[in-house]
Amino acid sequence: MKHGKRLLAILLTVFMVALCCVPTFAVSKQYKNYAVLGDSIPTGYMMPGYQYAGRKKVLWPIVPNSYPTFVAKGVGAKNTYMLAHSGYRTADLRRVLDPDFAGDYFNARRLPKLPDQYAVDQAGLEKLRKGVIKYLKKSDLITLQIGANDSFQVIVILFEMLRENQALLEELQAAGAMDPDVTTKALQKIAQDNETLLRIIEMELASVQSFRSNFDVIIRRIHEINPDAKVVVMGLYNPLDVLKIGGISPAPLIQPLIQGFNDYMSFGSQYSDYYTYCPLEDIENYMGTGQLFANPELPGDVHPTARGHQQIAEQVLAVL
Repeated sequence: MKHGKRLLAILLTVFMVALCCVPTFAVSKQYKNYAVLGDSIPTGYMMPGYQYAGRKKVLWPIVPNSYPTFVAKGVGAKNTYMLAHSGYRTADLRRVLDPDFAGDYFNARRLPKLPDQYAVDQAGLEKLRKGVIKYLKKSDLITLQIGANDSFQVIVILFEMLRENQALLEELQAAGAMDPDVTTKALQKIAQDNETLLRIIEMELASVQSFRSNFDVIIRRIHEINPDAKVVVMGLYNPLDVLKIGGISPAPLIQPLIQGFNDYMSFGSQYSDYYTYCPLEDIENYMGTGQLFANPELPGDVHPTARGHQQIAEQVLAVL
């Protein structure tokens, strides 16, 4: 009998510890229909089960254990509408929502495209627009995560600058490219080069300005389509926040530019009263954890890991 009680006590202890280790995804306010707008992060890119559904498809598959699944569970949503599409910039989503927006040259890389020429298929776009609006009207909760592809060129530029510095590149290659001391010195040299940093800022100014105008129209259109929905806008996370090279974080290299996007979404937009802003911090991602080749198609992938998706959900639910 004593052994039975002892075993029961052990099992109860293990059960309680397990409960403490499981993330809690729940909020007091419940929502029935949840619409997800954004880019590849909410689509679950790099997660098991991810599928590219194509440019014309309104509803994309919901990937198990991606953050929208946890948010939906936390708010008790009966329906989740995955309206996010991989690769979307603000210019792409704005063109979907705003029939008066002429868009830009790169829309044809993300939106329905004519088969024999590099141009947006207007009929396909209109069909996509009607479908997105239909599901936005049904929803009482909408999350928006957009802007990473507007700002992503910052990281690309950093790697380009490293490639342009032949001496640093040869030093890194000789060290196997992953020696912490050598990599740290290379990043420090880049950070100390004011002219180089100025180049980054100048190249980003155009994307920052277009992001602001596009973002405002996106928010205005969401409000026009469904003024009663609860809208949560997520900030950009710095993918280097969780990375340490030789004990030093390279996050400050790109933080000023990311902060510019986040400040605008947080309080700079004239439509900030239409949504709740959710900052994202310390999100685990492949590049930040040193898994530079986790994605063979995109070295240095900054998409969140499975743990990162849980963290995003926790932070979104915390503002609801």
